[in-house]
Amino acid sequence: MKRTNVLLALAAAAALFAFGSCASVMGSRVKVNAFDTLNSDSLVYMSVPVGVHSELTNSLLKKMIGSDISDKYIKNVTDSIDRVYIGLGSASNKNRIQIACDGTVSTASKLALSSTEYFTKKIQNVNTAGLYQVYTEKQSGMQLCNPGSDLILIATDITPQLEKYDREANSQIISDILTSSSSNSNNVEWKQSEVYKFVGDSSVNTVRLYMSKPLSFITNLLGTSLSSSIFQLNFIEGEFTKLPSGKYSVDLDMEFSKENLIPKAVAFLKVALLMTEAKVTTSDSNHLSVKGVQVSLSQMQNMLGIR
Repeated sequence: MKRTNVLLALAAAAALFAFGSCASVMGSRVKVNAFDTLNSDSLVYMSVPVGVHSELTNSLLKKMIGSDISDKYIKNVTDSIDRVYIGLGSASNKNRIQIACDGTVSTASKLALSSTEYFTKKIQNVNTAGLYQVYTEKQSGMQLCNPGSDLILIATDITPQLEKYDREANSQIISDILTSSSSNSNNVEWKQSEVYKFVGDSSVNTVRLYMSKPLSFITNLLGTSLSSSIFQLNFIEGEFTKLPSGKYSVDLDMEFSKENLIPKAVAFLKVALLMTEAKVTTSDSNHLSVKGVQVSLSQMQNMLGIR
């Protein structure tokens, strides 16, 4: 009897996959975590809570989608967004941009997405998944899509994100049918990683940043060249808090690949930050923290390579 129930459940799941393309045009009713639509190989990850950081959100999106787009258009898109997740670059494509905007997408936002002033529209078939309305920005070529009522995707190539969206949605549906207590994840290792837990945490009001190749970022932050022989880093985690002045206070945690590099790095950073209020401390033999570096909005964008 149990075997029969499982076979029936699998058959139902197969039917959902087969007919998924019909439902996808209208957007899935399944709630997919926005961060789960980003690839797991980006060089930089960033999470921005929109309510606290609307100016930063609007500026970043405008620069990444296309500078010719009006401020009014960007505001119409972001008015109903709660949080923006960004993935920049990969080992094979340094120019790759992936963005996932989480929130209850309003009618005004949907109308803005379909603006013929900036975008052309096509129905895009993504493998065995659904048919989606994909909008391509006429100047930059950036692609936008609203696969569900609570998600906007933006990318240089949106197909990988739509594929991940469908895998996540379908895995949740199958899990519900089977009433399984196991994870819905299509990539358990990714969802248990440090970057996923840090950047994917939707409960914080700070801007969070994770970089696996952070040397150029620190160079831009400090305004001075760094020795790659000293700053051999596994990653950097950064947290940006907005100050009343409009600037951002930056706290960084650096993980070094070798223990003997920490003392040299501390000495270097203390000299580089001598005229600031920033503090340099070590938490263990592999981790170094820099807290209280102040940067402007334009400096933050420059550090990220978004100009």
